[in-house]
Amino acid sequence: MGKLSLSEIFSAMFGELKEEIKTANSFEFTSNKFDQTFNLEKDLLNDDGKLNVHGEGTIYAWVIQYITEDKSLANRDFDANELHALFRQLINGCGIYGHQIGLRISNFIEYATQMEDPLILDRIMALTLQEDYAALGIDNDMAEFLVSTLSGEMLSMLMKDNLESYLLDWHGVTKHDYEVDKYAWLQRIKEAMEHRISEETSGKSEAVLGSTGGNKKNKVGAQSSEKLSANDMAKILFQGGNSNSNKTDGSPKSANELASSLFKSQGAKKKEDKRKNKEVPKNLIAERTSPGKKLEIIDMDVDNFEEGAKILLCILLNHFTNEEFDPDLLQPDDLLAQLVNFDSQIIINISTNICHHFQELGNLHNPEIQYTANDPEKLSVGDVIAYAEDMVNDSESAYVRLMQDKKSE
Repeated sequence: MGKLSLSEIFSAMFGELKEEIKTANSFEFTSNKFDQTFNLEKDLLNDDGKLNVHGEGTIYAWVIQYITEDKSLANRDFDANELHALFRQLINGCGIYGHQIGLRISNFIEYATQMEDPLILDRIMALTLQEDYAALGIDNDMAEFLVSTLSGEMLSMLMKDNLESYLLDWHGVTKHDYEVDKYAWLQRIKEAMEHRISEETSGKSEAVLGSTGGNKKNKVGAQSSEKLSANDMAKILFQGGNSNSNKTDGSPKSANELASSLFKSQGAKKKEDKRKNKEVPKNLIAERTSPGKKLEIIDMDVDNFEEGAKILLCILLNHFTNEEFDPDLLQPDDLLAQLVNFDSQIIINISTNICHHFQELGNLHNPEIQYTANDPEKLSVGDVIAYAEDMVNDSESAYVRLMQDKKSE
């Protein structure tokens, strides 16, 4: 039997945890397999607000117990990146599943906020958009596309106010429009939201101009309430990427020793200014753009994946930067960070949308994708091409099946 992939291991682990949560109708349960009680929402973070890799009965203890005792993993070694990915995705998976079956997930939300890991909030927002905007035909792919591309302010409005009827009055925002051209569909949604924001701003201005004063205490209270609004929750989606742990050597015997050794440097890391000492090479943008060039998405296969990947990337770059990138001028070693002037959120948006285009969840800097950079700021045009090549050469990939279905129509 070959080495199990991280995806296969995650699926097996998450399947067991879902059954435990479902049976107990709680994140706390007693495992017959390990003869121990676990509380999956307990102590997700340590006192410093970092990923907690200590303590008994936590989700981390369950993961370590599983990989050290499960017979299918007897000969499987894990490095720090793999363990970090398992911890993170199992936390996210449990939080999302708990939300779906009606459990309180405040501890998971706290984890997502503190660790700047948007996946739980991302998914909850996508589920809510599907439910609240059913008349527009919003499905999972459309909802995730909106969450990954709209601004925090627009997402906040969609989440707080049901604008289904308002959007229905705008042409070009239905599922059919999305299937014809999802970027044109997105632009129509943005135009509708910008119009709504403009209306609200105008209304607020009139209210301020017409006011005769107010209770200062009430104003302070209103400001405090606003800090807890959905707008702040939405903005959490756009505040960071993934953190990776360093690989380590050695084979600690206990679960806590293993976890601690793999993540020992985590607490010592400090946030740095993301733009410090970063410069875009002179004339790079000018050398990669061609004003007025029209681009259209093409169906990719084993023969044209490089051309298709560059076109897709340029369309996304042009959408998020308002530049006019030319796929014929891009070079494999061009860093996405330099092409977007080191705007970290644009990098993540592009990374996520490329995966979505290929009918895959996640992003290009997922540690499980071995041939792309784990750090979003190290992603290159070559990484995008390599990902496209892998997708079109995988007969089981969702994208290949989609193209086959399209040809058979």
